[in-house]
Amino acid sequence: MRYFSFLFLGLFLIANSVWAQLPLSTTNKKAIALFMEAQDLMKMRSDKDYLAKATENYKRCIKIDPNFFEAHRALVVNYNYLRDPASMEVHLRRCADIKGSEPRYAALHFDVAELDFGKGLYEAAKTSYSKFVSANPTDKKLLKLAELRLKCCDYAVEGMKKPLEIKPELLPELINAYALQYYPNVSADKQKLFYTMVTEPLGHEDLVISLSKDGQWQKPEIIAELSTLGNEGTCAISADGKCLIFTSCQNIEGRMTIGSCDLFITYFRAGRWTNPVNMGININSKEWDSQPTLSADGRTLYFVSSRAGGYGKSDIWCSKKTENDEWLAATNLGPVINTTEDDSSPYIHTNGVSLFFSSDGHVGYGNQDIFRSDKLPDGTFGAPQNLGYPINNHERQEGLCISSDGKKAYYSATNTEATQKFANSKLYYFEVPEAIQVKVFSSYVRGRVFDAKTKALLGARIELANLTNKQTESIVNSDEKAGDYLFVVNKGSEYALNVSKKGYLFQSLTFDCTQSEANKSLDIDIYLEPVEKGSSVVLKNIFFETAKWDLLEKSATELGSLVKFLTNNANLKIEISGHTDDVGANDTNQTLSEKRAQTVVDYLIKAGIDKSRIIAKGYGETAPKIANTNDANRAQNRRIEFKIL
Repeated sequence: MRYFSFLFLGLFLIANSVWAQLPLSTTNKKAIALFMEAQDLMKMRSDKDYLAKATENYKRCIKIDPNFFEAHRALVVNYNYLRDPASMEVHLRRCADIKGSEPRYAALHFDVAELDFGKGLYEAAKTSYSKFVSANPTDKKLLKLAELRLKCCDYAVEGMKKPLEIKPELLPELINAYALQYYPNVSADKQKLFYTMVTEPLGHEDLVISLSKDGQWQKPEIIAELSTLGNEGTCAISADGKCLIFTSCQNIEGRMTIGSCDLFITYFRAGRWTNPVNMGININSKEWDSQPTLSADGRTLYFVSSRAGGYGKSDIWCSKKTENDEWLAATNLGPVINTTEDDSSPYIHTNGVSLFFSSDGHVGYGNQDIFRSDKLPDGTFGAPQNLGYPINNHERQEGLCISSDGKKAYYSATNTEATQKFANSKLYYFEVPEAIQVKVFSSYVRGRVFDAKTKALLGARIELANLTNKQTESIVNSDEKAGDYLFVVNKGSEYALNVSKKGYLFQSLTFDCTQSEANKSLDIDIYLEPVEKGSSVVLKNIFFETAKWDLLEKSATELGSLVKFLTNNANLKIEISGHTDDVGANDTNQTLSEKRAQTVVDYLIKAGIDKSRIIAKGYGETAPKIANTNDANRAQNRRIEFKIL
């Protein structure tokens, strides 16, 4: 957003009575008479065409005296009302030419600089900003902004000499079919594109979705369940496309807001979106709250707010969802990300590490640039990096999102040239060059959850834990009716997956994403065994030292899940069994299996499980799951199981 010190701070919008008391800059009586007549028209508004008539009078004034400052200043105001930015600019520049040398009007140089900066005319802008700074203005806030803009001018000139090798391209015409389209969001499997559109200038916002078919985006459709006569826009979507948060700004039945704009949440269940619910006072304030983005599992929310307690005009805030599905009170991301200006349109990549956002408070090319900040080991975000030219330029760049594999970027660019009455915004994409790619790539695992016996589809809780740091990184749920799920895994980590549902044995899987080929997406169906006598499950995330029975630390996640299961099912008795492959002597394998089973039992007892409920048994190599014909099969036969007795 361009910052005009006079026009938008009201220094040009002085009351007519005050203007009349000031000495005018002309002595021509005819020009003065025309000026006062125009002033009366503006003050009284007795004529329906008062604005046009007053404007014509002011124009006649400057024909008589081209240096009639007050007439030029009045035309700046009127052309703003008339939505004629080109004419407004002409007279603003004349104001600076006439009075810019006087200290009280030094801010006119700032206004002219903003016009040039907004067009990417950096050298011209630098000249005008310098004139303003040299005048030693008393407005220290404006002075600080001018000093930032001077840095931006130098940065932009140098940055444009080293453009990134990218070729931004418009998304297909059927996607860019509206007056405005912005804030794209692509699901992790790249099959759904959500964005906000406005059908006509000054129209209302709606959320639309386009599906991918054979690699081509299809005609977008309005999300009917969410659409009203008011505005619905700037949505965030979880990686699986089932949790959506959007902005609504109208107090209408069923969509009441706390502030001017609030965030609402809805879920895709049984083939349709649920009735949106206001996210409440932990998220929304009495001010403007908008532009959400969700972590892959839908449990960490970043959004923009103009509420008190921030660092600037609009700041980026964050909230997390507890295991009880309650959103915690939002906290500000702090001064590393937020500035005294506008910081907006955050997008958290599916890797949960890279945060992209727009800002005109960090050094950049103008209006709003897109920046990236990566999460540090302590959970805070590092210094933002400008994505560079030509992704960023003098126009407004915002609403960027990047595919889960980090290869393709989508964003909206707004053209606000002074010759236009209305801005226009289009959606673009480009192949992400290596220089600005995310450092942590992610892929997804999807599938369905079934009852192992009846093959009925199940809604289950799916927890993804990092085995290295033993932290739960993602919690998603499979659909109650469709049984489908999707979660994201990051390259470079080893994961344990726990799938649980009341009345069923939990199922566990292991994902080793530390290898170079680990960024491939997977389709895995999961079958849960009902809790009944004889049911058993392999504990796939129990790890021992080779040929020993000492537990490795990364077994803690799986053992914790087993403790939780036994605690929640206090009437059950189970057998923990150890199994080996056929390598080595039979007696050695039998002993190893017994000791490994007993080690697990000892862990459970130490964790508070009554020892009368658990027995350990070793089977050695006598009960293989599959034939010991190769290394892969042998790996499956080396296992710990638990069985309901």
